[in-house]
Amino acid sequence: MDLHKNRLSQIFTPDYIAEFMVKNIKQHYFSSRNGSTIDKIKVLEPSAGKGIFLKYLLSEGFTNITAYELDQNLKIPLLKSYPDIEFKFENFLGSDVNEKFDIIIGNPPYLGQNYNAQIFQELVKNYSICKKYFVGNMDLFYFFIHLGIDKLKPGGLLSFITTNYWLTKSKKTGIKFLKPHITNDCFMIHYIDLSKIKVFKDAKGQHNCIFVLQKKYANEKHKKIDKIIDVIQLKQRTNHFNEKSNGKLFTDILNNQNSPYLLNYTSAMTNKDLSKKNSWILKYPLDVKNVVEQIEKHCRFNGSTSHLTDFFVIRNGLILIKDEIFILKENESLKIVDTDMFIKIDKTFVKLSDEEKQKLKKIFKSKVIRPFSYDKSDFSGYLIYFDKNEFKNQNLTIRNELIKEKYPNLTTYLNQYKGDLENILRNAKENIKDIYFPRRGSLITQYDIEDRRKLVNLEPYYDKEPKIFFSYISNSNSFGYTKDSYYATSDTYFLWGREGKNDIDYLFLLAYLNSKIMKFLFLAKNIMIKRSKTKLEEEIPIPNTSLFNSKYQLELIDLIRYFTSNVTQNIVSIDETILYKLREISPNTFSQIRNEKYPRRIIDILLFKLFGLAEEDIDLLIEKYY
Repeated sequence: MDLHKNRLSQIFTPDYIAEFMVKNIKQHYFSSRNGSTIDKIKVLEPSAGKGIFLKYLLSEGFTNITAYELDQNLKIPLLKSYPDIEFKFENFLGSDVNEKFDIIIGNPPYLGQNYNAQIFQELVKNYSICKKYFVGNMDLFYFFIHLGIDKLKPGGLLSFITTNYWLTKSKKTGIKFLKPHITNDCFMIHYIDLSKIKVFKDAKGQHNCIFVLQKKYANEKHKKIDKIIDVIQLKQRTNHFNEKSNGKLFTDILNNQNSPYLLNYTSAMTNKDLSKKNSWILKYPLDVKNVVEQIEKHCRFNGSTSHLTDFFVIRNGLILIKDEIFILKENESLKIVDTDMFIKIDKTFVKLSDEEKQKLKKIFKSKVIRPFSYDKSDFSGYLIYFDKNEFKNQNLTIRNELIKEKYPNLTTYLNQYKGDLENILRNAKENIKDIYFPRRGSLITQYDIEDRRKLVNLEPYYDKEPKIFFSYISNSNSFGYTKDSYYATSDTYFLWGREGKNDIDYLFLLAYLNSKIMKFLFLAKNIMIKRSKTKLEEEIPIPNTSLFNSKYQLELIDLIRYFTSNVTQNIVSIDETILYKLREISPNTFSQIRNEKYPRRIIDILLFKLFGLAEEDIDLLIEKYY
């Protein structure tokens, strides 16, 4: 349960969830403790709410129960309903860490730090556990896990229901301390994925999970003992809250009944595989892992698997001071007549010189991105783009004067909004004189082989170099590409080649990134494109084409490049002389491709052949698990 309604919003646990969690943790506890008696087991519920967990703890025979609840409005009904339970109507986060328990169970409060900074500041000020483990971009329930671990006896169990986002977050977020704390002191022994069902009737977001942690004994730490992780996936897809049908699913789990909506398996990831700083892929069946490894064996450079981050720096597109000022809309702030352009200054349209016209770039938002390409007609307007490097040897004051002298109409237009632009820069604690340039995205930091830092001007790349780009929020592997001019706003990510990586095979890589193989990897590795790009950088393996060295494989790669080039140019016709080269090497592959009409489909078939994968096997795995 969450804390006070106006501050932390209360979401109460459904009966069937509480009943399942109590019975599940009881099974786990007694499965490893012969001769234990239930009356000796000390149980803690750190956020009692209306007492639903207490109800089922008592019904299962637990008697030594302590419960915390902060909401004073619930004090009288709780005391009346559960007179034999020791209640503490105070914040659990202030409890004595030296008081230990065998079992800790509950639904801790959910509250994101990003939009509740003041509440978190108060918690850090008032409670040592919060001060110790606070980082930005975290959730309140992280503190409950931290303190729960500290209050467990060795061998004790903790079971919470929470959102599942923390599992996939990296060290750059609030799990900076959480994952090391768990991996150092506990085993993850049970994980139940609830993301396919709606658990809480009125709550926003239903990406929930139940997990069970077991506190390590000292010798288990010393000997670095490993343990398996049991996983249950609920496959029922519904956005509707139905306590009766959901309750039956959980009854099936407890009774080990076969159900078309359940998958029960041991994760291919064990506790020793759990990273202290990166994503945990717990939903990782062995048959999925085998296919991933089949792909990754073709992605090895110098003996280890290489990933996207080894070849590319991923950065946003252009971040402007204010989009509405720097992006000119045709027939609003800009008029185009034949080859002439006119900009609006003091309600009058003034003609731009040829030099000024060169500083206007068509700019795109991520909505235009398509696999292999983008919608060229759907640009957002014309960006005023001044390159800092044009006058790079001058100080800012002189540079501004030179820009005004060379581009008088564009700078006069911008100076109409000087006060607004300066205020934005001032509030961002940036130089208020820097009003003519993009705030971010015109330069990128690179390091040479001797680890020396240098700034690289991106204008030539935006203008003409091969570019792979993608939306910064997406659940699919949709990677665009062009060698033409392409400027984009900050909702787009670009793959900029790292220093010294000048031999990137863009066409082959583009085919791979947009392929069905990559779709499978996105699912298997739980890769989602979000503002945080860590999973993309560190989870996408990149093929080493030099490992494909047979005549047949080299022919496949050439064909993949050929058809990828066609797709990027929207060419749907197929040059059959290209295909006949393949017939001599593999009549079966030739026959399969010969009957296909769409180049994108042909690319997928060729990639499956190249990696030695059966598409039917991939389809079955996707259907079964995802």
